[in-house]
Amino acid sequence: MDPVPTAANAERTAAPVKCGTCEALTQVPFACEDCHQLLAHVQGANYFELFGLPRSYEVDVALLEERYLAISRNIHPDKYATAGEEMQAFALRASASVNSAYDVLRDPLHRAEYLLESAGGKSATQDKRVPQDLLAQVLTLREELEEAKASNNRPMLEDLRERVVRRKQATEQDIVALCCELSAVSDQAKNELRLQLNAMKYLNNLLAQM
Repeated sequence: MDPVPTAANAERTAAPVKCGTCEALTQVPFACEDCHQLLAHVQGANYFELFGLPRSYEVDVALLEERYLAISRNIHPDKYATAGEEMQAFALRASASVNSAYDVLRDPLHRAEYLLESAGGKSATQDKRVPQDLLAQVLTLREELEEAKASNNRPMLEDLRERVVRRKQATEQDIVALCCELSAVSDQAKNELRLQLNAMKYLNNLLAQM
């Protein structure tokens, strides 16, 4: 009889599945750990499901990396060099999907973008708006930055950096809070999160110039 997944381990792993080739029980999505037969049922799974993680802004990065390395080893295209063309093609697609999902989930900003868009929110291309006060503030900061650089005024540069960092930290806090509200399917939360994510890009670009 197959073991029944418990609530205690449901948050830390994907539901166990049986490989149709060797019937070995596995805790790693995508492929059987024993015979490495790829499991086609995972196609279309979202990024969190790929790693057996709960859908949340807060991610256990160490666990994410552990799952990523385990899955990557299990589905590496080299393991399917002698398999049929269809299996080789699926292995390549699966490997690319896992790499993309890992890159997104390990980065807080990209993770928030993914949570928003997968919840039906607009992308940065579809909605380029920012909070009303941000553009004027960024314009002022850039003017002060040019002045500080021209005069090589280090104290002024440090003050500018601290001001941008404070605004960035406040924006990060707003993003975390808004990501938690997405489960309520609130259009207001989605719209506000889009504004804050766009703001973060402006602030990161400004910091990169300092």
